[in-house]
Amino acid sequence: MGTYIFSGGELNPSLAEKVMEKDTEVVTVIAADKGVESCSAMGVEPDYIVGDFDSTSDSMKEYLDNRRDRVTRLNPIKDDTDTEAALRLAFEKTKGDIIIFGGTGTRLDHVLGNISILGLGFEENRQVFLVDEHNRIRLVKDRLVLEKKEQFGKYVSVVPLWKQAKGVTLKGFAYPLENAVMEGFTSLGISNEIAEDRAEISVEEGILIVIESKD
Repeated sequence: MGTYIFSGGELNPSLAEKVMEKDTEVVTVIAADKGVESCSAMGVEPDYIVGDFDSTSDSMKEYLDNRRDRVTRLNPIKDDTDTEAALRLAFEKTKGDIIIFGGTGTRLDHVLGNISILGLGFEENRQVFLVDEHNRIRLVKDRLVLEKKEQFGKYVSVVPLWKQAKGVTLKGFAYPLENAVMEGFTSLGISNEIAEDRAEISVEEGILIVIESKD
């Protein structure tokens, strides 16, 4: 069972369609604010729609009016983003992995915020990903195995989420690590590559941002 959140950032429709086509089980779609425009353009019918819709076009207002039973309207004056609200709704209404499309783009504040909320998945024992045309991003706090034949892109970057991550081990990579301490304020883990059939990332203390990327 797959859950797909369409947020308001940059989106490659063909990528989203390709990813969703691989999901052979029940698919749930949640549109977060301007993500509803991406759903409409793709002909994807969202199961849930959430947002403050403070900058919605007239055509989208009509779209929303026709789907009132699916819409959760948020107060524009709030602490969390529309994407976080959509993610919390996904935890409540769905099961399985969650992929966020449109969670990256030109608004770097939103990108950093969206990377941060991936950690909410730990509390729910759910995997949450940010996916765009060039990147697949997740957080890891214990162990992750990557199969080379299934890798998203050529490069794998590993960065501590906070100041420090201890006991970091990278196996099967061009640049391995063994029980290392990864400090903040360094680019040590950028642009590694999988060198064997499978690679393993593990961390004993702290949280890692793992970014699979391609040019």
